[in-house]
Amino acid sequence: MTDAASLPPDFQPAPANRNPAELAIVPRQGKPIENVGIYGIGGGVNFGSDLPNSGVFTGRVGYKLNETLAVSLRPSVIFGNRDVLGRYNGQTSFQLPLTLDLFRRSVVSPYLGGGIATNTYSTGETNAMLTGGVDLNITENVTLGFNVNYVFLPDGVTFDALQAMTLLYVRF
Repeated sequence: MTDAASLPPDFQPAPANRNPAELAIVPRQGKPIENVGIYGIGGGVNFGSDLPNSGVFTGRVGYKLNETLAVSLRPSVIFGNRDVLGRYNGQTSFQLPLTLDLFRRSVVSPYLGGGIATNTYSTGETNAMLTGGVDLNITENVTLGFNVNYVFLPDGVTFDALQAMTLLYVRF
């Protein structure tokens, strides 16, 4: 057996002249290749039975697993807080849930997950939380979200640990 490089020049194959576009991955069945990332930023209102209404700045960084599922980090900064005695003190709290997003391409896309909440009720502690909600995909880039969070609070806090948020964010 002979290696092509050891052949005399007259017998070597011609170099391939390929257009770089021809070498690109061809989408299946004429569909464009979908970006696997989900990125968004937005804001909303936080409310609950024992909470004053307060502003929320939120984001979303996700990864599309397949046609219907995705996982997302949904960090939120909540402006306005109460201390352990129930007094409004204007401090901020931070939440970082990781969610499993179902039916991501549908108009209604539910999600559920868990994570951490820091400085809830101005305790300065980090507590576990559960979250669940629904994203209403208004357009390809605009989503209206509704979620409910349950924060596992430390002993001595007698307030309701259930909160809800209404969010509007832009995906890009």
